[in-house]
Amino acid sequence: MFRRAAAFALALLLAASLTGCTTYNNFHAAFFEPPVEVENVIRIGIYEPLTGPDADEASEEIKGMELAHEMFPDLDGVPVELVYADNQSDLTEAPGAARELAESGVRVVLGSYRSTLSLAASDIFEEYRLPAIAATCTNPLVTQTNEFYFRSCFIDAYQGISAARYIYEGLGQKDIVCFKRAGDDYADAMIEQVRVQAQRQAQGSGKVTVIEFPEGAENMSVYYTRLTATEQRAIFYPCTAEEGDAVLKDTYGLGLKWVGCSKWEALTNLAVAAADPSDHSYLYGVTYVKGFDPDSSFTPLTERFKAAYAAKYGDEVPSENCALGFDAYLMALEGIRLAGDSNDGVILASKLKSIRGLEGSTGYISINAQGDPSKDVVLETITKEGALATFTVTPN
Repeated sequence: MFRRAAAFALALLLAASLTGCTTYNNFHAAFFEPPVEVENVIRIGIYEPLTGPDADEASEEIKGMELAHEMFPDLDGVPVELVYADNQSDLTEAPGAARELAESGVRVVLGSYRSTLSLAASDIFEEYRLPAIAATCTNPLVTQTNEFYFRSCFIDAYQGISAARYIYEGLGQKDIVCFKRAGDDYADAMIEQVRVQAQRQAQGSGKVTVIEFPEGAENMSVYYTRLTATEQRAIFYPCTAEEGDAVLKDTYGLGLKWVGCSKWEALTNLAVAAADPSDHSYLYGVTYVKGFDPDSSFTPLTERFKAAYAAKYGDEVPSENCALGFDAYLMALEGIRLAGDSNDGVILASKLKSIRGLEGSTGYISINAQGDPSKDVVLETITKEGALATFTVTPN
């Protein structure tokens, strides 16, 4: 009894001598406070418009994120929990939703649909050093203005690289002609990358000719004449499906091989909705950048993704946005795996930038220093039979 009392008195004396220092705090926690059980779970935030006008479109990428979570619910035995925050499709509400996630203990955030909503949360994620991965935002500013923001989709400019490689490798045409409306920044970003790629792939001898027409031009024939005068068959024209449809009809029969951007995927729907939908011949041979093709298998995981999607949603075909949401989740898991036990957002961001050859549903993904991916890109060609022939551009 005396020994126990003496030991306790000694402990109190030691505690008194340590009061006010870190050692005392440690001592107090060890002897007088019950042990705190550390929760062993990985939390990933879903920052998306769950309500509002963007909710329906956003639901596609959320489907992909949730499907990936069902297929990969843990990381090395540690369960993963999804934490949701609704930005309400509203730029004024978005920062609050972002802060809610940042203060909830998530390791990384996925989203949001629509670049403006991602940009509205960018400062919050940067303030908390919280890495975020957008699935479908193609605006370069999302990753250019924040070292903690990443994406699983390629940026618009990458379409220019893919189109140039298709024209050079798939069609065997060294020189490239681009057609554009004056003042179209969307087209300018892609054409700039066409120039860079043309020089790279032709060892400095590739020539790029840009033929520009003014907005609202009533007589386009003079510009079509300039196109044919270049004596180059393939023409790259990044624009909306509506703009492309009008030019394709005007130039049908001139022997031009048109290559468009991802917006041209809507061309066939426009043709079907036309007053006379029976004649689609002006579309035959037209090629456009697609990015994800549900009929193609980029990796073994592509087939597993499609099978899981079919089992969950029936006979529906997964959309590109769904596949990109799926891959955003995989990027998050890979970054966390590479970061190990560290909860430091700076370390996690650096590990996300070190991802190389990650197997995803849309290809093998590598992330550059800017936070943008490099991976396979599919170009589709509309055929007379209505089927779509594909050409895949793989990263250099």
